[in-house]
Amino acid sequence: MLTACNKATTQKEYFNDGTLKSEKTYEEVKGEQTLVHEVSYHSTGEKYMEGSYVNGMREGKWTSWHKDGRLWSEGEFKQDKSHGERKVYYPNGNLHYKGSFDLGKRVGNWIFYDEDGIKINEINYDSIPATGIK
Repeated sequence: MLTACNKATTQKEYFNDGTLKSEKTYEEVKGEQTLVHEVSYHSTGEKYMEGSYVNGMREGKWTSWHKDGRLWSEGEFKQDKSHGERKVYYPNGNLHYKGSFDLGKRVGNWIFYDEDGIKINEINYDSIPATGIK
């Protein structure tokens, strides 16, 4: 029976005051280290951002938080591009906007809200004519 052994290591970086700034997890395969997961922190110690990598590119769910620990944004990535639903929140916790991406391109209905949670705009990116500008 043969088994592959991937050795995982975590590298930590600190702010000048000694507070943890980031943790990056690497897997070692055939002598090469590949970044597979990252967690970054605000200088207050609260999480700032977290997500995973596949082949050096952001992949899967990525989440970020405001300095007070409240959710800031959450969304999916595929091959290092925004892909799937994205939600972004105001510091007070209310939804700022939500919409979807298809490999980095905005698609479908995007809904925007003010800080009190009242819907202020809606854009259907599928109905906007192509301009040739990228």
